[in-house]
Amino acid sequence: MRTLSTLHSSRRGDIGEDGVGRNWGWIVTHHQHTSSTGRHSPEEQRDFLKDEDRHRRLPPDPILEAVGIQAGATVIDVGAGTGFWTVPLSRRVGTSGKVLAIDVEPIMIEELSELVKAQGIGNVSVVKSEDLSIPLADHIADAALVGFVLHHASEPKGFLHEVTRLLRSDGRVVVVEWHKRATEHGPPVELRLSEEETRSLLEKEGYAVDQVPAGHDDVYVLLGRRC
Repeated sequence: MRTLSTLHSSRRGDIGEDGVGRNWGWIVTHHQHTSSTGRHSPEEQRDFLKDEDRHRRLPPDPILEAVGIQAGATVIDVGAGTGFWTVPLSRRVGTSGKVLAIDVEPIMIEELSELVKAQGIGNVSVVKSEDLSIPLADHIADAALVGFVLHHASEPKGFLHEVTRLLRSDGRVVVVEWHKRATEHGPPVELRLSEEETRSLLEKEGYAVDQVPAGHDDVYVLLGRRC
């Protein structure tokens, strides 16, 4: 069985300084890096992802507003990390909605579970995924948010197909990614997916795709509606 970590391993980059000295540690990621290879440990990833400066650079709420996440919805946060999207999603769907926060790293699951408990967030369920078959039932969600995760996948088509399985017939997927060009922050350009590449992947999976304002020149947001 191919695990999510294996699925993503051939595309992922290290968190920290890229080849031109730009720090891109604030992106959402959930992959194992080991110090023996010069990569950052899950603990270091966690600390990067908890950097509050990420919210200043890219406030999540305007994007969630633009894509139409509403009260009462069930939303899956794919690759939830330390909760960059999870917490604002929980506020937006309200007490009548639910957020399913998925990650593969135990340390991220622990961190997010502690955050949910500490803040008394009652509408978030934290789910550890062991492999490409995300342990959730078919057609359970109104929307899935894939924020800064898709570019890690060695098989983006298969990854999106599994996300689609979780959506209802009228469900939507929101993909947030870096433009495929040199920017001050973000992963190395060679690891990125262009907007055209991501749009093509979504269309091949059966989505009608719209561009949504990102509120940041370095990233793009695509909204896929099942059709």
